[in-house]
Amino acid sequence: MAAYSDELTDIKSTIDKQEGVIFAKSAVVHRQMYSGQDVLAPNSCFTPDKTDERGYLPVEWWIISLVRAENAVLKENEGLTILLCQKEILITDAVKMAEKSLFGDYLAKWPLTKVLDIGGDKVVPEYDTGPGEPEIPPIPCHVHAGCVEDGKCKGQGKDEAYFFPPLDVEPYHKVMYAVKTRIGIKPEVEKGSVIASLGQYGKSDVMYSLLQVHDVYPWSSWMVPAKMVHAPGPWVTFEIQRPQDDFNLLAWRLGSKLYQDLETNKQDLQLRGLGNEENLFEQTIDWGMNTDPTLREKFSRECKVLEESTWGRKVQIFYQLFNGEALVISPGQSVKLQNCEKPRAGICWSGYGKVNKMDLLSIGVTQREFLVTPYGNLHIENSSPDRELIVFLVYPIC
Repeated sequence: MAAYSDELTDIKSTIDKQEGVIFAKSAVVHRQMYSGQDVLAPNSCFTPDKTDERGYLPVEWWIISLVRAENAVLKENEGLTILLCQKEILITDAVKMAEKSLFGDYLAKWPLTKVLDIGGDKVVPEYDTGPGEPEIPPIPCHVHAGCVEDGKCKGQGKDEAYFFPPLDVEPYHKVMYAVKTRIGIKPEVEKGSVIASLGQYGKSDVMYSLLQVHDVYPWSSWMVPAKMVHAPGPWVTFEIQRPQDDFNLLAWRLGSKLYQDLETNKQDLQLRGLGNEENLFEQTIDWGMNTDPTLREKFSRECKVLEESTWGRKVQIFYQLFNGEALVISPGQSVKLQNCEKPRAGICWSGYGKVNKMDLLSIGVTQREFLVTPYGNLHIENSSPDRELIVFLVYPIC
């Protein structure tokens, strides 16, 4: 009981001392499905020096996260954020003690936000018609349709949205060429072809050839509703979604076959209790939405400048169900945002400066991610004389 009281006092005193801001330690999530571009950590290939004890790579950074990662092989508290008060406190423990102080009335609407490091070496896809053009592999083709119970998808599937941030800035310094992402199914494809391709899981890349292909460019975003088929392309991506980790893979890694444990992998990652390919198709794919020829026009947006002044500019980066902004602060300038009843999560994407007079960095694991509690102050300064400071903020689900 004394420890509980001490931690509660620690949380509240940190909020008071730091004017409503609490820093967090980055929660890095490992996955077995895809590799990265060595942005979050060494993760560009599945070699023993880069994988963990499960053979998974560190490819996702979960931000102010209350969700545990639902990997096939679970790891204790993977995905959960650690708040940096006087002592480190697991966010789920902190919420039990101080929910209102941390999230006000918005805990149930708090999103799961991630940075996805997608990439790896180029591969040659194998389609029914022969080999495809070499490409850097996407995240495997998948869909979010809810949790499977008694052979059926139940509950709300996971809606999500992507923002493609600039990568030609520090500390990334990446120049990206002709990046593609796959979202939706080509309008001319027949249902039978999709069901047949589900049966080729781990054996062929044919599913990828059935998907709509879209160009990726910085300062643009996509809304991806539940039951939309997608294979996110190799651009380091800022993602926001409902706070859950449900998924069904529809295809294995592009350019890679499963020679061992195919059936176990198929059951664990593709079917996941749905029994067979026909049921998987019926339960997880919204056919009309996926094959809509105007899909890009409906779900993709260029980011909109909301405000521009001498301090810099505020840019809307998410739309519809989700709410997020980028603050691009000019060298030597600062901005103070209006106090808000809603909690906000923030990350420093590029540059360095101060938040409420505390160091804010785009590198490391303890000074680049923060929670702004309800009615907390948010005063951000750019300490650089010649480079912009870029900060991303997300709000509760609309």
